[in-house]
Amino acid sequence: MSKLSLSDTLVSLRTAHRLTQEEVASHLGITKAAVSKWECGQSMPDISMLPLIAELYGVSIDELFGRSDDVTQDEADAIYLKALGLLGEDRASGLDYVDAQARQHWSCLPVVRLLAMAAFAQIAASDGFEARPLEGDAAALAETAERILRRAIDLGPQGAPSQIDVLPLARILQWTGRFDEARALVEHLAPAEPNLAALSLAQLHLEEGQQDAALETLQRQLLLSLVESMGTLAALAPICDDEQLEEISTLAGRMQASPEYVALFPALLPSVFYESAKRSAEQGDADETLDALTSLSEAVDRYCGVLLHPHNASLFDRIPDLVWEEPADSTAEEERAKAAAVIRQTYASKLADEGCWDGLRGEPAFKAVLAHIENKAAEELRHE
Repeated sequence: MSKLSLSDTLVSLRTAHRLTQEEVASHLGITKAAVSKWECGQSMPDISMLPLIAELYGVSIDELFGRSDDVTQDEADAIYLKALGLLGEDRASGLDYVDAQARQHWSCLPVVRLLAMAAFAQIAASDGFEARPLEGDAAALAETAERILRRAIDLGPQGAPSQIDVLPLARILQWTGRFDEARALVEHLAPAEPNLAALSLAQLHLEEGQQDAALETLQRQLLLSLVESMGTLAALAPICDDEQLEEISTLAGRMQASPEYVALFPALLPSVFYESAKRSAEQGDADETLDALTSLSEAVDRYCGVLLHPHNASLFDRIPDLVWEEPADSTAEEERAKAAAVIRQTYASKLADEGCWDGLRGEPAFKAVLAHIENKAAEELRHE
């Protein structure tokens, strides 16, 4: 924990939010002189004002007094992976862990966001997900994820919540029967045209002779664009027609032809190949189904391989905050192994439980794919 004086913190927060002392005074219903005295250390805010000040700046009362939850990225990643693993193994224990970590790190945006993502990631694989509104385990996970996502939004920049928080929150609102609220949350974020702001910013950097800044700006834009494109392909796969699905499979394969680009969106190829196999099974084409299931198994291996041993493209060498890191210690490595096992178990459960595979259960190739995924999951759990 690091400590600053209250006066220094108030000056820093007001400056960061680009507010004048007059604007702060107007918002709080006090005089500019009072704000000035706080910031000069001549007086302290009344205790009843602290919640209003914290709300204005989107911080906790602890943070007003210069207390910050200092967590490294490796520590945050380890918390996320442990949460993901526990939620996959034992829902109640996982939720207890998420709640405990959220309470402990309630003012740390990276940890809060990752905990929300861990809970959100398990909703679709939980009992009660098919019901609308959600029921059972899915509803419990959604309630936890929503509460923590709203906290992440509170901790983020005022007036411009991150899509990382907004988009999963919108899905939860939809799944729990609040469609109008979900649509209002997201509708204005959908782009109507290409966003060329990063290109313009890079050009400005170049004209000022700041090549390093231009490179970082363009690398960041390219990586985010690729992630967005891959995510869009994964979302299109279940709802497009068969001809389009074939095109998506081809394009996804080209975009992830090398391991470092699999790392940008590891779920893409498993999602696409699973949908291809499912449609072929529903159409009674056993040979195509088995081919797609083999591709699925290989794609899941790549997904988990990236999780256990990340491999980043050298093209993104200037944006380390957006790429994967090797596990920093044995604990992080163990948690990644757990998360990989959860991913495999999710696909194994789909193959074991969904009725579209009933006609193939006696096929040696189907049994081999299912056994491979299950055995790899067991290996990763033994590694842990």
